[in-house]
Amino acid sequence: MELIVIIILLAVLSIAVFSKFDTSPFRTASFDQELRAAIRFAQKFAILSGCDVQVDISGAGYAVSVRDDAAGTLPCSGAIGGFGTSLTNPATGGAYAGAPPAGVTVGNLVFTYNGQGQPSLGGAVAVGAGTITVEPVTGFVY
Repeated sequence: MELIVIIILLAVLSIAVFSKFDTSPFRTASFDQELRAAIRFAQKFAILSGCDVQVDISGAGYAVSVRDDAAGTLPCSGAIGGFGTSLTNPATGGAYAGAPPAGVTVGNLVFTYNGQGQPSLGGAVAVGAGTITVEPVTGFVY
């Protein structure tokens, strides 16, 4: 009987402790790393393909897209269109885009990498309490 009472007390105690466990710092850090990887991928793709690549970051998430050319093919040496073609995420096979988890706030930043991997502008975007910075000349992300 005493063993059953102890097990019940431990169960109640563990429920109380785990309900207080806050996972938001882990969700924020995970999305921060995911967004950094997407920005770095955009720069590398721009360099390898010679195409202009746009990174669009907003509170709703991020999207990485390449400038459309007249024929809709890569390499986009004659690219004249907008950024309507989403890059493919090599890990998932779907569009290279993502949304922040619940409770993670994200700022706004839109910029383009040219074929040399240089961003159209540098800047910083807030992800939770931290920031992701893109250097204006080199495109270095930290």
